[in-house]
Amino acid sequence: MSRRKGRRKARRPEHDAGVFLKFDNAGEARVRLEGITRHEYVRVKELAHAGDIGDPLVMKFIRAFARQVGQDLDALPDPWSDRNTIECLRWLGFVPEGEWTALDDIELAALAGGSDGR
Repeated sequence: MSRRKGRRKARRPEHDAGVFLKFDNAGEARVRLEGITRHEYVRVKELAHAGDIGDPLVMKFIRAFARQVGQDLDALPDPWSDRNTIECLRWLGFVPEGEWTALDDIELAALAGGSDGR
């Protein structure tokens, strides 16, 4: 009797099951983000912690989320701003509450520089 091990097939990113966001205050509500892989989700969390909100992947993620909840960011009356991005990342829990993060540094720099966060 042979003891050959079967080879596992490598998991390809295009077969990724995707990302499901679960909201604690909404019972069992889950939102599946179309077009976002788990790897991209993890990367967006890393970018949020680092305060790198200008990375295109961050807006790709936010746009995917907006589409899933029926929003078109381009149709908003005011243009999407860095402040909106920061608030969205915080609301989604990408940075810990009550802890100073790089996102706070960005907001402080905008306030100190007189910028409106756009």
